[in-house]
Amino acid sequence: MDPCDAAASGSSLRGLCEEATCSICLEYFKDPVTIECGHNFCKDCLTLCWEGSGGEEASCPQCRAKVRRNLIPNRQLRSLAEKVIHLEEEKAKETKGVCEEHQEPLKLFCQDNKTLICLVCDRSKEHRDHQVVPVEEAAQEYQELITNRLELLKKERAGIVTYKEETVNESKHLLKQTKAEMEKMKAEFKKLRQFLEEQEKLLMVQMEEVEKEIARKRDEHLARLSEELSSLGGLIQEMEQKHQRPPGELLQDVGSILQRHVHS
Repeated sequence: MDPCDAAASGSSLRGLCEEATCSICLEYFKDPVTIECGHNFCKDCLTLCWEGSGGEEASCPQCRAKVRRNLIPNRQLRSLAEKVIHLEEEKAKETKGVCEEHQEPLKLFCQDNKTLICLVCDRSKEHRDHQVVPVEEAAQEYQELITNRLELLKKERAGIVTYKEETVNESKHLLKQTKAEMEKMKAEFKKLRQFLEEQEKLLMVQMEEVEKEIARKRDEHLARLSEELSSLGGLIQEMEQKHQRPPGELLQDVGSILQRHVHS
């Protein structure tokens, strides 16, 4: 391509880029809108810029003119931005493998800077004392390095995968053992609960027997005491009557009465 044509083409592309660029985010328009003063912005950029300012009017971020908050979608500008992005992508594809500075094919590889250069770069002061080799030779060398590194990485990945599988299997084994121990403990506690319940029932039966025995002995003892009280009551009544008799009657059978008191 002629340098003049290239310059003209580059200037035209720069102009298109400027036309398709939002003055707020300085990137290509995304969902562009037009406001009353005629300036264009990304819808999200303008909304964020106007956020917090109340009222029906707001200032244009570019010319500071007072405008109504009326956002008009600009489909033509959106289409232009999409075309500029596409052109830049195509240009990047075309210039791939070409030196940006000299527009010459990148046929050499600088070992010192680890970068592709052209024949003009090789004669420049920057790369004059550097070790430079053809691209094919450098590619073969680095291909071998990459192949070796890939093998190491694959071995490392295989080792990690194996370790992961072992970890998962060990975890499953431990979980299985833990579950078995839990089931065993549940069975042991179940037996222990059954044993305690049986012991409780046995103790309750024994305690009931003890209660019955205590009640029986209590009743027997109370019955004897009642008999003794009754006997003593009769003897007291008889002595009270004897005590109030005349001397002659009082002394009659007095020994028998006193003897009965002693035996009682």
